[in-house]
Amino acid sequence: MSSAVFDIRWNRILRAREQGQEELTDFLGPRADLGPLVRLGLIRRREVNGEFQRYHGYVPTPKGSEYLLHIPEKELILVRQQRGAALMAELRKDPATDAVFKPTYAEPTHEQFELVRQMREQAGRDVWRVQRADHLRDRLMEGYMDFRSFTKRTGIGEGALMRHMLCTPRNERAHDRALHLELTPSGARFLAVADPWELLLVRPGMELPLFERCDPMAAAYHCALP
Repeated sequence: MSSAVFDIRWNRILRAREQGQEELTDFLGPRADLGPLVRLGLIRRREVNGEFQRYHGYVPTPKGSEYLLHIPEKELILVRQQRGAALMAELRKDPATDAVFKPTYAEPTHEQFELVRQMREQAGRDVWRVQRADHLRDRLMEGYMDFRSFTKRTGIGEGALMRHMLCTPRNERAHDRALHLELTPSGARFLAVADPWELLLVRPGMELPLFERCDPMAAAYHCALP
């Protein structure tokens, strides 16, 4: 980091403190763990990497913006004035406190947003397909991941989900666009289905735990990373 960037950022942090705001890692403490913020859908992986980015490339989601202020030009995330106590209470709602989380594992999400753009272009006048693409974009903004992107990265497909009893086949499909599988209670820990758009999604922050569940040997390397 150049000294100029550091000085600008530090001066902004000092000004934030005067305004009753607190820099995110200062708020979280010396052993800061972004995992709860990710799993609660308060921050998501950004589309592209930046030279001076912080927080491993994570930025606030629309939900997270209730508590967090993002200053892109200075690569800072601040806890909003008088929102610290509410944020701390929210963090205690972490849905998977034992889930492995490695912030360095998450990849930039540009490719996923590009897929949404292609889906919308190919939808033509099909209103359902247009709405499906728009809903997927909204979910990506919340920190979810399209299962197809997970499969492309890990090689783990729907067959593995059924072998590990995370999904079961549907005996009857409501319509020809309906998913041919449904989640089990175990699968709901890692996955979500967005109805009526029939989207199979990986929950925020659960990409690596799902990988570990389905292929522990292949995931072990990533789980061991800092």
